[in-house]
Formats: sequence, C-alpha cells, structure tokens
Amino acid sequence: MTAIAERPAEGPVEEPTVRVEPPSVTKILTATGVALIVAALILVLFVLPAEYGIDPIGTGKRLGLTELVKAADKPAPVSDVSISPVLVPSPKGDAPSVKGAFVAQPTRFHADSRELTLAPNEGLEIKYNMKKGAGLVYSWTASGTLSVEFHGEPDVKPEGREGTDYYESYDLDTAGKTQGHGTFLAPSQGIHGWFWENKGSTPVTLKLVTAGFYDWIVENIKNKQQALKPMDPYDGPSHPTVPDQVLH
Repeated sequence: MTAIAERPAEGPVEEPTVRVEPPSVTKILTATGVALIVAALILVLFVLPAEYGIDPIGTGKRLGLTELVKAADKPAPVSDVSISPVLVPSPKGDAPSVKGAFVAQPTRFHADSRELTLAPNEGLEIKYNMKKGAGLVYSWTASGTLSVEFHGEPDVKPEGREGTDYYESYDLDTAGKTQGHGTFLAPSQGIHGWFWENKGSTPVTLKLVTAGFYDWIVENIKNKQQALKPMDPYDGPSHPTVPDQVLH
C-alpha cells in the first residue's frame, strides 16, 4: 500500500510591505525654487511685454510681443464718414426738422473736367486732395473696358507704415467696365481717386467730370506725377443763357 504524503495546510499569504518615504525638506524647497524661477521667466519674457508693454530685457520686442499691447490700446480706425439723418419732431406740431443731413464745408466747391487716352497696357491715376468728410460727385465714361480701382492715401498713415506707399482701397473692379458714377465722402484727409488700366489691345479714351470740395489734383501718367489746380466755377465767364427745357 502506497503511502500518501499529507500537504501542509495553506495559510494566508502575507503582502509585501511598501514604505513610502515623504520627500525631504531639501527636495521640496528645490522644486519650489525651480517653479518660482520658471514662473518669473514666463512673467518677464512673455506676460509683461504682451499684456503691459513692459520689456526689461528686450526679448518682447524681438519676439513681437510688445506690438500686442499697442494694438489693444489703439482705437479702432475710422473706416468711413457717413451722413446719419435724425428726424426731430416739432414742438409746435408743424414740419419736423432733420439733423445731420449734410456735411458743411468751409469753402466753395471746385470742378474738374478732362479727357485722356490710354494706350494698350497703360495705366493712369487721377486723385483729389480732400479733407475728411469732404464730398465728391463724379462721372466717368470710357470708349472701351478699363480695369479700375478707387482708393485713397491718407496723410496720416497707420503706425509702422509711415513713409511707405500705404493706401486704402474703396472699390476694385479687375474685370473692367466702361463707366462709373457716384458720390464719395472722404474717410480721411489725403488724396483720393482712381487708377485705370487699359488691358486691351486698342487705345481707350477716358472722359472724367467731377465737382466737389478738393484743393488740388494729382495726375500720374507714365510714372510722371504732377499737381494740377482745379477750376473754380465762379472764376470763369458768366453763365451762358440756356433755354428752359419743359418736362411733361
């Protein structure tokens, strides 16, 4: 008979004991010091230049961060000048008055009329020196299609663009057209007007008539720029007698 050895009874398995030692005071102070140094560097290098314009070591300027605070403090530019009529009822019950229906000007208006021919692939500029809020009534027609941009060059350019050829575009038509008519109010003091370009293969004749509150005219043809004096309608000969046309 084979003897069967008895297995010892299994008792509870003891888990290994893990001892977590708290960091020493030296390690805590070292980590705190590193964190404070990093925070101080972020404050000096990034936060102060970007938020307050304070740049003690010059890195904010090199990284372009000081421009952020300038942009935040700068008021929004005036994009346009518009007429905003306000109807004011009469206390007597008669006709109401309208405020803000026009922009008054200190002097009388001028006029300009010219006819120019653009050769194929040739462009030209006509611009008027106007004060902010001055008005211009215009009509131009062409014997062929011209690409055209109506734009302006303010006397006071945005910060950082002084001394450059900075300009602001009001209307652009690269497909081209043969005429344009309208009323323009200058959004800033400066020169405002058109650039036309003949992209066709034949010459195009341009006729331009304007009247408005401008001081002088800039004409730029073949990179030759000159200032022209506008016409004062009151300095010319007396008005001719024109028979009345009766409309039915």
